[in-house]
Amino acid sequence: MAFRWLGKSEDGATVTLHRLEGCPVQTPFYATPSWLELNADIVRTGVVLDTETTGLNHVEDAIIEIGLRQFLFNRQTGEILALSKAYSSFQDPGRPIPAEITELTGITDDMVAGKNIEWPVVDALLEEASIIIAHNARFDRPFIDKKSAVSREKIWGCSIKQIDWRAQGFTSSKLELLNVYHGFFTDSHRAINDVDALLYLLSLPQADDDKSYLHELLNNAKKSQTHVIATSAPFETKDQLKGRGYSWDNTNKFWNKVINKETLQDEIKWLEETVYFGAFRGLTREIALSDNFKS
Repeated sequence: MAFRWLGKSEDGATVTLHRLEGCPVQTPFYATPSWLELNADIVRTGVVLDTETTGLNHVEDAIIEIGLRQFLFNRQTGEILALSKAYSSFQDPGRPIPAEITELTGITDDMVAGKNIEWPVVDALLEEASIIIAHNARFDRPFIDKKSAVSREKIWGCSIKQIDWRAQGFTSSKLELLNVYHGFFTDSHRAINDVDALLYLLSLPQADDDKSYLHELLNNAKKSQTHVIATSAPFETKDQLKGRGYSWDNTNKFWNKVINKETLQDEIKWLEETVYFGAFRGLTREIALSDNFKS
């Protein structure tokens, strides 16, 4: 699909961007309070969540801000039906915020001083959700799992990994750029702003039909995943593995990636032909849906 930029003028000479105010999700006309009550069997609750942290290491770094918002969705169509409860809070990490984090987020030591996230409130919102969504769940989930026993048992979805943005005509999956390509902007790298931007984005229709982006994410979140570990891969095949999407585990010294279980046989065939030049010598491990994106 050709590159898309929804805010571009017809002649391609200008781009118009609108500031996102609140979270104006696109909801279907039928989603009235009475319909929601009568069709409770197909209505589910989701949560979109975002964190700002002191760094990238979930073991050593700490959350300094959290934002999350519940929403109702139609489990059959993937349509967002209504917004629900929200929560946001700063968290004092107990040490100075690195200068580069303050520069990125605008969050200062004074803003977080003495502030604490109410984790029972977070847990109550997560408990009601059938799925928790983050834009890069592999980053956010380990930070949340450290603090929330509820999170550890939930299914998480990732709007980077479980939506094929390139197939939709976008060259980047960064939230800031996706926002701009869809004709709006917000104050990025603040938790609740990014939550509302992502939730609005997920409510928008895809290019080739009227299904929402959330519909694609939900379908992929239901698919079983398999962890493929290319043990004993010859050093000279590292470029092929990297190009295929494998990442190097420096602790265990192997190349690995997570794929949909339905594509496992094709993946093994590729490894046999491109990496092992013979029988597959690696390992595979099925991942429970509730374990997706865990550390």
